[in-house]
Amino acid sequence: MAASLFSNYDPVEISDLAPLIERATEFMNRPKGGAAELKKRLLNRMAACNSLRLDFQIKKPEGGSALREFAFSDLAEGASHESLPQAVDSNAVEQILFGRDGLIKKTGGGRADRLMEDIEVAFIQDVIANTVVGPIVTSGRHRTLALQILLMAAGIKGYRNIKVRCSVIEVGSLQEVQERIISANVGSRDFSRAEIRERLGSTGGVSLISCDAIQSTILQANTAKDFKAAFSAYVKLLAADLQLNFYTPVQYSDAGNSLWNELEKARPEGGTFSKWIKTDKEGRFSKVMASVKQTLPTAVVTAQHNSANGSKAGKIAKALAPIVAVQCF
Repeated sequence: MAASLFSNYDPVEISDLAPLIERATEFMNRPKGGAAELKKRLLNRMAACNSLRLDFQIKKPEGGSALREFAFSDLAEGASHESLPQAVDSNAVEQILFGRDGLIKKTGGGRADRLMEDIEVAFIQDVIANTVVGPIVTSGRHRTLALQILLMAAGIKGYRNIKVRCSVIEVGSLQEVQERIISANVGSRDFSRAEIRERLGSTGGVSLISCDAIQSTILQANTAKDFKAAFSAYVKLLAADLQLNFYTPVQYSDAGNSLWNELEKARPEGGTFSKWIKTDKEGRFSKVMASVKQTLPTAVVTAQHNSANGSKAGKIAKALAPIVAVQCF
């Protein structure tokens, strides 16, 4: 999977999508053909109505609050309410534009006239506090990006202000948002076990949006599930910060999870690693991750040259664990 992490729904800010933006723009600027006609149609319709709903999305009955239009800038703001960065699969975005039902060009020729499935967004309603948070994209992150690339490629510079119809759900907590994201995406080829693990773990209150956020909220972790999610996300984000671009975010996330398991085997102070870290959550988590930060580049190189059977994530964890144990226990 060609995946990267992001905390915004603007394709310009995701470097992995740059080749796709270039390809889409080249198609749309051809003097003849279906893409040229699509560009002309987009320019005319967006100038008239500023919305994709009528001409570029599958038709649905009018009325009801379950279907609402949002500007792409509104959807971008929803990313700030997420508890961990979204993972983007550039191949999935490419399929929407150039795959079997490609909006610019279908496999085998022609193109699909309309997006066949709506983006789903959630609003968190707290009746007691009388607050509403949202919209948060629960299904359709890649559709959100693909549609913006489509508009950009057509030369619409104000693509962030264009509106798209979304399906709306209401939930009572961020935990329900995470459960809905998992439910809506399980079975998707671009939705990994790593992301499921982190989303489930984030429901305990640990913010997995950045290394600093994890460190500042680690006191909220209470269960092994919470800590494993924190380990997974921290190693993944740390690898990105250190520009260790040898493996995917999923592999680094799995390495963080495997590291927890390896440290459990070390039996610090004669007990479980879980018991050891809970004695001083903030201090001991910080100590472990300081050791990981120092050791991760070398561990990655070791994993690259390890020809034994097993996953790369497991090899990274096995290279990290002995050094972390010596430095922290």
